[in-house]
Amino acid sequence: MSMDAREEVLAWRKETKSQRVEKIRNEVKEFGNDIIDVDELASIYDFRIDKFQRLAIKAFLNGSSVVVSAPTSSGKTLIAEAAAVATVARGRRIFYTTPLKALSNQKFRDFRLGDVWEDNVGLLTGDSAVNKDAQVLIMTTEILRNMLYQSIGMVSSGSGLFQVDVIVLDEVHFLSDISRGTVWEEIVIYCPKELQLICLSATVKNPNELAGWINEVHGKTELVTSSKRPVPLTWHFSTKTALYPLLDEKRKNMNRKLSLNYLQLSASGVKSFKDDGPRRRNSRKHGNDREMNNIGNMSGEPLSKNNIGRIRRSLVPLVIDTLTQLKVKDMLPAIWFIFNRRGCDAAVQYLEGCKLLDECETSEVELALKRFSIQNPDAVRETSVKGLLNGVAAHHAGCLPVWKSFTEELFQRGLIKVVFATETLAAGINMPARTAVISSLSKRSGSGRIQLSPNELLQMAGRAGRRGIDKRGHVVLVQTPNDGAEECCKLLFAGLEPLVSQFTASYGMVLNLLAGRKVTHISNESDNMKVLWAGRTLEEAKILVEQSFGTYIGSNVMLASKEELAKIQKETEKLTSEISDDAIDRKSRQILSEAAYKEIADLQEQLREEKRLRTELRRIMDMKRLSALKSLLEVLGNDHLPFLCLQYKDSEGVEHLVPAVYLGKVDVMDGSKLKNVVSVTDSFEINAVKAGTNSSDAESLADIEPSYYVALGSDNSWYLFTEKWVKTIYRTGFPNIALAEGDALPHEVSGCYLIRKRSNGKNLLIQNLVAYGTWKVLWRHGRGV
Repeated sequence: MSMDAREEVLAWRKETKSQRVEKIRNEVKEFGNDIIDVDELASIYDFRIDKFQRLAIKAFLNGSSVVVSAPTSSGKTLIAEAAAVATVARGRRIFYTTPLKALSNQKFRDFRLGDVWEDNVGLLTGDSAVNKDAQVLIMTTEILRNMLYQSIGMVSSGSGLFQVDVIVLDEVHFLSDISRGTVWEEIVIYCPKELQLICLSATVKNPNELAGWINEVHGKTELVTSSKRPVPLTWHFSTKTALYPLLDEKRKNMNRKLSLNYLQLSASGVKSFKDDGPRRRNSRKHGNDREMNNIGNMSGEPLSKNNIGRIRRSLVPLVIDTLTQLKVKDMLPAIWFIFNRRGCDAAVQYLEGCKLLDECETSEVELALKRFSIQNPDAVRETSVKGLLNGVAAHHAGCLPVWKSFTEELFQRGLIKVVFATETLAAGINMPARTAVISSLSKRSGSGRIQLSPNELLQMAGRAGRRGIDKRGHVVLVQTPNDGAEECCKLLFAGLEPLVSQFTASYGMVLNLLAGRKVTHISNESDNMKVLWAGRTLEEAKILVEQSFGTYIGSNVMLASKEELAKIQKETEKLTSEISDDAIDRKSRQILSEAAYKEIADLQEQLREEKRLRTELRRIMDMKRLSALKSLLEVLGNDHLPFLCLQYKDSEGVEHLVPAVYLGKVDVMDGSKLKNVVSVTDSFEINAVKAGTNSSDAESLADIEPSYYVALGSDNSWYLFTEKWVKTIYRTGFPNIALAEGDALPHEVSGCYLIRKRSNGKNLLIQNLVAYGTWKVLWRHGRGV
């Protein structure tokens, strides 16, 4: 390195961060916006920025919206800060949104530290509004969503988005939150397209889908991902007896000492310990090795669920047990996640007698507490003071915001060693610790207790490990009555969950979109001022509501399914062509010898001949059956009206069996009339049979031309049929006996309908039968069986 370069580096190191930022502002004023590049923004920091940070900043400077998916505590906020520097240097505004008021308050404090931003930072939450016209305005997501309702999709002087160029959506993975996730989707949908979005997310399964959706509904969007943690994590499991590594040496499986088999052996040892009494207790002075060997040599019966539950309960550690394990292994400070406020406060009171601070640290806490009491006399949480002086505190929504800020400040200064917190502390609040303790794998919800998701577990675990301070972060999972090491590993290895749309269109949402905002209008003619409401049209509101993340995912799934179906159909066609006779023949010629091929060809020809013979025999058998049925019907019809069973399938393929009374043969119907009523398919079938027979059988087939018959079915319908549809003919039937003296016989009555003619000679069969019930022609409405 030359002397000039070395002097330049030394001069750069003497500059403060605020001086470097001011230098960028001056360069922009002198040379224009294009002077800002990645290296210029990276030079603000005293350390080398990571690759994913550089890529995200570059994408932002190129004018794209950016989706960043990276582990918790990996430095995503730096990207937003660099964007703020560039935006403010250009004389424009940037909105920074967070999911929680506490997180917004902390970001506000972080931005105001030092003299980088001076009065250019503001805060807007439901509780407070500070400098809301600042160039860097920090707010909760709901505040921004309400602004967008009124912006009507435009950045105008009258809207809250005036001079805004960039919107940062921190913790955008909250999009999957059941109760509030819809807010993040609404912001992306309603946001004017000329604004750039910077979406910061913890690691999720489908960041590409999130980026694709924003690219479709908002504008050009680039995805930047990183799976590398700046501080690697080590997983532990705490029981009443010891703190064990949760994973084996390869970090791919559970530590075998935490398995159920080992637990069973331990249970046998415990039982033996109780049975032996004082003798066994005295043997403990010889060391744990002998005891473990004795346990290893025991072979108890498999444990029942009740016994396993009892053993697990006996291994549940007290808070002081796990805390002692952390203290001995130098794993403090720690964030201890307990999923209810009462549990956090109870843990602080339980540890009031446990001293974690030395005298010097205690004095610093007393001094800080005295100053806080003077500034906020009504905000002091008296029940927590004693724990605070011991290095223990609680952090949850039940604490006042100023008290939580005070707690966070002491923790960052190292004056609090353990913070008992609810899961909200995992949502990006800057309180990194050496260790994160997760007290349970389940939490209480409105519908009962639910298990943590893999994303929630990793989000809380991400609080462990302080960048630049710790070489490794530690995550401690605790034995509970219901959850052991097996359940912990199962959740840990379950993999990330995808973001899921929680968008819910409501009447309120649509009305807000239609309402818009008030607009003051001054008439040029009368100088009268009118206040109007400018909102979206119903069609515009409908289009916005239909652009949800879920709709995008659904359309992509449908498109992917269609592509997969087309691919399967193409493969099916290919396989079908490969197994066709011609394809098989060509393949056989290629791989078989000439003799083998000829042998197979002869066998195939023999098989075809056998099939032809079988078909011919089946046809002859059918013809003989038809001939026999024809003869039988003619004989039986002379004495009485026989019962028979008709069989057919309807147009939907459903088979029907219909008991019926045979009325007679229709051999006097006009030929042209018959053709209008029935199909001639049966005649064609008979002709086809004839064509396939030899001359010796021709004479026997001459008398099996199809005849047409009428029957009255049990469903009170008339049936016109041929022999083909007859399944069974019964010799019994309706007796040919007059119902009363002087009445015609049933046979004569049915015959009357079959032979009546008009004066012009045309048959009246159809008209007569229709008058008495439903008319069904089997070979028109059904298929033969």
